[in-house]
Amino acid sequence: MIKQLIKDIAYDSISLSKALTIAKLIAAKIKNQTFKNWLTKELEGYEYDDVTLPDYRKVWSPITLIAEFTYGRTQPIVVVLTDEFDKDEFDFVNRHQISEPISIVEEQIKTISKSKGYINLPAKQVEAIAGLYSEDVHRHGGIIRTGSREVGRVQYQNVLEMTKQKLLDTLMELDNEFPNLDDAYNVNKENTDKVQNIITNIFGDNNPLNIAAGNNNKQILNQNNYLPQETEKKLEELGVSAKEILDLKTIIESTADKPTKTSKIMKWLGSVSASVAGKGLYENLPVITEFVHNLII
Repeated sequence: MIKQLIKDIAYDSISLSKALTIAKLIAAKIKNQTFKNWLTKELEGYEYDDVTLPDYRKVWSPITLIAEFTYGRTQPIVVVLTDEFDKDEFDFVNRHQISEPISIVEEQIKTISKSKGYINLPAKQVEAIAGLYSEDVHRHGGIIRTGSREVGRVQYQNVLEMTKQKLLDTLMELDNEFPNLDDAYNVNKENTDKVQNIITNIFGDNNPLNIAAGNNNKQILNQNNYLPQETEKKLEELGVSAKEILDLKTIIESTADKPTKTSKIMKWLGSVSASVAGKGLYENLPVITEFVHNLII
């Protein structure tokens, strides 16, 4: 079963939701609670602010409010936070948690025909965020009653791909360690420890998928305290101006205190995000944000 499942996943012969369902049979055999819980959450969905929600399910998602004025006039307002807001507030506004079951993620990819989709915000959330702009809007006789989040189709595709690779890595490691897992697996301390080691390496701090999102850059920056030339070029390709890159280099190279450096980098990110969004390069914002987060970890 496990060998066939590995082939089916690798060659996209079955949907990921079906593969996860079949994997529950393997989880029941090896009796590993971490693997079992992950499969359940991927199939049934995560709770809001779930501590086990993978980072790749927390995606950059800018909010746009709609200000309504007399004579039917409307004005979109892209929400950009200043550095006076803390990390939790920043994440609340700028990040969307894709907590849906993987089957819903698969459907979202099918239904979003363009590069971006939009999620209407609940009234309470609109009211809370609109407070940032209500004074100016009211002064011009307007009101804010609606807003939406922008989510890229590629972000859902990334969730699907990362989940697929995590499942595939797990199954391949199990098959390598236990070639006869389907027919001759015994639950004993030695095997249980081997399974746990595999699961820890993939799901824990040493998970290669967590490292892959930019750990090489993070190590270079944290150890050498400079911005590599190839990184400068990448930022430029993403729409960051030469002056903005120079400002970032100055922050990295001249600020030794980590809390101060973090504060300055987050302020830089807010300014650059507004600049890049103003150029219409919304799809580049998640990459820039991920890069900056690697700088401050």
